[in-house]
Order: sequence, then structure tokens, then C-alpha cells
Amino acid sequence: MITELERKLPGFTYLIYDFFTTLNDRIQDPTKYGFKESNLACCGTGTNRGSGCGRTSTYELCSDPNEYVYFDGGHTTEHCNSQLGELLWNGTSDVTWPLNMKQLYELE
Repeated sequence: MITELERKLPGFTYLIYDFFTTLNDRIQDPTKYGFKESNLACCGTGTNRGSGCGRTSTYELCSDPNEYVYFDGGHTTEHCNSQLGELLWNGTSDVTWPLNMKQLYELE
């Protein structure tokens, strides 16, 4: 489909970012990326603190969100987002292809 768009639309440029792998790497080996916890959210209640952050009267909140991959059951922390964003901006071809965001931005 993308190659068809390239053919039909002169100047069409795109990038593909492997979000799943980059996030999964951090979940599987958090210490490699500077995290202490990837199976427990910073804020929430229930299993893995996966729900209720701020929506119930009883929830737990960690002391340092930068140590966690996930802030709550559905959102990664600012620290994790910063790493993922850097990969999108300046990642190598195993993460984003055929260009990264910086290369796409620098196209004339």
C-alpha cells in the first residue's frame, strides 16, 4: 500500500517506527534502559497497579516515576516517552525506516 502511494503521489515520503519492539525491549529488560520496574505501574490499584490512578479513593503512587516504564495502566512515563521519542527522532534503521523523523524533517 505504501509503495503504491509513493508511485501515485510524487514527493510522498513516510517513515515506519517499530513502537512495539522499542517498548517491549524496555518491558523485558528494564534495567538496561534505566528503569527499575516494568511490570508494575507507578500509580494505580489492583493487579500491577493497572487501574484506578486518581479515580478511586485508594490507590498507590510511587515516589519516583522515572524508575517505571508505565505511569498507570495505559500510559508510559515521561522518562519512557522521552526515550521512545528520541528513537523516533534519531533512531537507526532497525527502529525507524526508511528514514527517521530528523531525516524526514531535513528533507528539502
